[in-house]
Amino acid sequence: MTTQPPSRHNRTVGDDGEELAAKFLTENGFLILTRNFRCGKNELDIVAEKNNVISFVEVKTRVGTAFGAPIDAITKAKQRELVKAAECYLQRFPDATKSYRFDVVGILIENDLPSITFIEDAFRIF
Repeated sequence: MTTQPPSRHNRTVGDDGEELAAKFLTENGFLILTRNFRCGKNELDIVAEKNNVISFVEVKTRVGTAFGAPIDAITKAKQRELVKAAECYLQRFPDATKSYRFDVVGILIENDLPSITFIEDAFRIF
């Protein structure tokens, strides 16, 4: 089975969503450490920090609800990919004094208006 690259429209929507998410996080006291961290085929959209906690943030953006809510796209398989990318990040940038978690920012765009849902500590790796 081959996978096709995302369409130009989907990439643009995703990039715009990540910009909105980064702005939202910054406005809510997060320091953005990096964006689009890649390790092999896995990627972390945003790595941020607040109150000595590193937050690995997955951003999902949807235009309308035809394909479900944005946060519904965070499947168990996606969670496993995020964990692998986070492990790689922690190996490259170890900091034993900080804890970490996985957060999700879901952005739903309807009538050109974005609605942001933030889920702190969205899933556990155990």
